[in-house]
Amino acid sequence: MHRFFVSPESISGSRVSLEGGAASQITRVLRGRPGNNVIVLDGSGLEYRVVLRSVSTELVIGDVVESGMCEGEPGIEITLYQAIIKGDKFEYVLQKGTELGVSAFVPMICERSIPNARKWSDGRYERWRTIVREAAEQSGRGRVPHIGTAIELREACKNHVGPGMIPWEMERNDSIRQALGRIKGQDATPDRIGIFIGPEGGLTREEVDLARAESIVPITLGRRILRAETACLAVISTVMYEWGEMGG
Repeated sequence: MHRFFVSPESISGSRVSLEGGAASQITRVLRGRPGNNVIVLDGSGLEYRVVLRSVSTELVIGDVVESGMCEGEPGIEITLYQAIIKGDKFEYVLQKGTELGVSAFVPMICERSIPNARKWSDGRYERWRTIVREAAEQSGRGRVPHIGTAIELREACKNHVGPGMIPWEMERNDSIRQALGRIKGQDATPDRIGIFIGPEGGLTREEVDLARAESIVPITLGRRILRAETACLAVISTVMYEWGEMGG
C-alpha cells in the first residue's frame, strides 16, 4: 500500500486532505480512484489507513478507517554525522541510511572535505529533504529523519550526547564488535548512538584525537579500506543487527 507523509494539519478528525505532490502522484502516477486505500503518516510515528473519497490533481480527500503506531521505526536512534562528500554519493547515503533506520543526519565539514562543502545552497538542502522523505515512505518508516545544517567536526563531536564511534583506517585494535560489546554491556543500554564518518580523503590524526577526547571511540572495520559511503552503511547495518533491528 502506498504511503504519504503529510502535515498534522492535513488530518482533521477522520478526514484527510492530500495536496501538492501527494495529490499529483495519487492521480497521475498511481491512477488512484475513490475507494482505493493509501497509508498516510503525520511524522509522529502514527500511521493511518485511508480510503479515498474524492480524487483530483489538486486535492485528494479521504477518510481514516484505521490507525496505529508504525512498526517501521527502530528501537535505537542513530545520528549519522557524515562528512560532506560528492553530491551523488551524499544523496546515496541519505537514501540508504534512511532505509536502514537512521533517525538524523548531520552534514559534517572536515579538513579534507570537498572544497565547496561550506557553500551548500538552501536548494541543496531542500533536495536532500525530498530524498529522505521519499526513502522513508518507500521503506515503511513512521518518521522522516531530520537533516541538520552543516557543522564542523569539532562542533559535531562536542554536541553529540551518548556513545559514539568513528571508523578510521589507522585504528588497529578496537573493532566495531568490541566497541558495541562495551556499549551494550553498560548498566543501561543506550537508546541512541552517534556514527561519525570522514570524507573521501579520510580523517586526519588530529581530528580523530579530537573525537577521542569527546569519548567518541575510533574503530577499525577490518583489513580493507572502505569508501565513505560504504563505511557508513556497514556501521549502520552492524548497529541495527546488534540491536535486533535486522529481523533477528
